[in-house]
Amino acid sequence: MGKIDLYLQSLGKAFSTTGEIAPWPIHVSIPSIYGSDVEAADLFSKMKKITQEDPSGKLLSKLMIAPSVAKALLMDLIVGLKVAKPKLNLEERVWFVEEYLNAIHYLQAGDIFCLNGSNRVLRPPAAQELFDQTPWIWKDDAGGRTSLIPSFYRVSAATKTLIWSLFFYGWDDVGYEIQGPYEVKRPDGRETNLVVADFFDLTPSPLWPNMMSFPINSIKFFALYPDEAEVKIDMFCHLTNRGRLPELVEGAYLEVNGLPLRQQDMIEKVVKVLLKQVSRQQKKIEQMSKKEIIVKYIESRYYAFRRWRLYFNEDWRPPKEVLERIDKWGIINIPPGKGPSWAELRKAFDPRTDYVPGPTES
Repeated sequence: MGKIDLYLQSLGKAFSTTGEIAPWPIHVSIPSIYGSDVEAADLFSKMKKITQEDPSGKLLSKLMIAPSVAKALLMDLIVGLKVAKPKLNLEERVWFVEEYLNAIHYLQAGDIFCLNGSNRVLRPPAAQELFDQTPWIWKDDAGGRTSLIPSFYRVSAATKTLIWSLFFYGWDDVGYEIQGPYEVKRPDGRETNLVVADFFDLTPSPLWPNMMSFPINSIKFFALYPDEAEVKIDMFCHLTNRGRLPELVEGAYLEVNGLPLRQQDMIEKVVKVLLKQVSRQQKKIEQMSKKEIIVKYIESRYYAFRRWRLYFNEDWRPPKEVLERIDKWGIINIPPGKGPSWAELRKAFDPRTDYVPGPTES
């Protein structure tokens, strides 16, 4: 099976666990309607130059932020390829998608489509080394630190909420990656499964200037689970499992700004800082007009592809042509539950078809 068919299969698998798309703060499809053609044409021309400079795909991979967001952004980009001007033919669209997916191979170890239920960035020896070097807090720790583990989950949940308020629904993995599960061996010889939640961009100040002074740049949460937890991760960084993870966890580790966090009072302070910023972000978003939200959503896509433009010494922000369309075309609305079906999306996300779903207005 070719790369494109595997990509579509992995999308179908991920969508099956997504449920109804949350239209927060607006439907995820709306921003791309205004500019996917311009974005696709721009990135297509840049890929031509990049692959001429380095046909291997390594250079292209260095311009991608992380594997999961790269795959998520590709969906609307494929639609943009179909409506780009000058028009791109089938062979050009397929070439772009295959080169794009080839570059992602340099960012991951194993199946980049996560069809086996794992999203692995590290190869087995590196995962084991990470496990061996981590100062774990074990669930059965006789030193009494086990009580910290539930607090680690609170930090992780609060951080994910902040991520949502910064990047919105759809491609929130602009700022995080859920890796694993990695099969590793404990010192007693037993096997366990390592999962890493890496929140690597919590201060996207170019996108949100108010985040420049936020004191937390990154958070990493490591957890170990037995096989019976049946932890699986799809290409959208969705984690599914059997049972309650806080009860099944065997060991955990938390670091903030690259430093281990092992004091309860400091953990509580981190949670308060995160939730306070979430509240500020939500109030800020509530005060924004529909147009301002659409602009911010479009900016988040360009922020995610910023390295492509910066490599050519260009401004990474969306061009005026795209932003002016909001006034020219008016505010497009897609009511909850009124978006395209998966059957329609599958055709839309296949570069070998000419199908493009039309917006549903209200």
